[in-house]
Amino acid sequence: MTRFSQRVGAKPPFTSGIAEASPTLRTAAWNIFYERVCPLGSDARSKYRRNAKALWNHIHWSTDEVPYSPETARQTLKAQWFQSDWTAFFDMFEFVAHYFAPPSHNRSERNEWYQQINSLLEGQGCAYRFIAEELAPITNPTEMSAVETAANCAIASVGKHISDALSMLPPNSNASPRNSVKESISAVEAALKHLTGKPSATLGEGLKYFESRYGPLHDSIRRGLDKLYAYTNGPDGIRHSLIEDSVDVTVDDARFMLVTCSAFANYLVSIAARSESRS
Repeated sequence: MTRFSQRVGAKPPFTSGIAEASPTLRTAAWNIFYERVCPLGSDARSKYRRNAKALWNHIHWSTDEVPYSPETARQTLKAQWFQSDWTAFFDMFEFVAHYFAPPSHNRSERNEWYQQINSLLEGQGCAYRFIAEELAPITNPTEMSAVETAANCAIASVGKHISDALSMLPPNSNASPRNSVKESISAVEAALKHLTGKPSATLGEGLKYFESRYGPLHDSIRRGLDKLYAYTNGPDGIRHSLIEDSVDVTVDDARFMLVTCSAFANYLVSIAARSESRS
C-alpha cells in the first residue's frame, strides 16, 4: 500500500531502477531478513551458525571466520548489505529469499512467501519481481502471469527454456540479453515441436504443421509469429550464425521477447488443449 504522503502527491513514490538498489529498498529488505539470518538467544545458536555459514559461503567469505556472536555477524552482514553494489546486493537478496522459502512440497506457503517478497519489491518501486522463483525485470502483473504460466508449462521443454531465459536477465551477474532472447524463442519452437510431434521442425515449419493439425491461426497472430520467425532466422536475425554479433540486444529487447514468447507458447498450448478436448 502506498503511503498517505505519496497518494496526495506530497512525496514521490519510492523508486529503484534496473541498475540500482536504493537505500530504502535495502532497508525494507534488511528489516524482514536480519532476524531470520541471525536469530538471537542461546536456543537459536545452532540455527544462527547454520544460516551464517550458508550466507558466508554464498558471499565467498571463509566460513571459519563466521563470528561467534550473532550480533557481530549482523553488523558485518549489514555493512555488506548496504555498501555493496547493486548486483552484489541482489545476489544476496535472491539467495536469502530462496534460503528462507518454505520447502517445495509446501506449495501454498512457498507461493505466499514469494508474494510477500514481491509486495516488498513493489512497495519500494523496484524494477524486479520473483517470477517462477527467479528475479527478473518484469513488474506488470499481466506480463508476470504470462511468463509464470509458461515457466510452469506442462511441456517440460517449454518451461525449461523460459526459466533459462529468466535466469539470463538482470540482476543475474551473468546476464546475457542475447542468450535470453534465444531461450525465449526456443520455448515457442519447443511448444510447436511437442504439439505437432515434429521434433526436428524449425519455428517456421512448426507453424505450418500446427495449423494443418489444429486449424489456421488468426491472421494478425500469424503475422506476429511470422515476424518472430524473421527476427530469429532472417539475414539480420538473432540466431544467424554468419553475423552473430551484429545485432545489439538490450535488456528491454530480451524482456519484450520473454513476455511475447511466453504468451505465444501459452496461446499455442491453449489452442491444442481446446482442440483435443473437442475430439
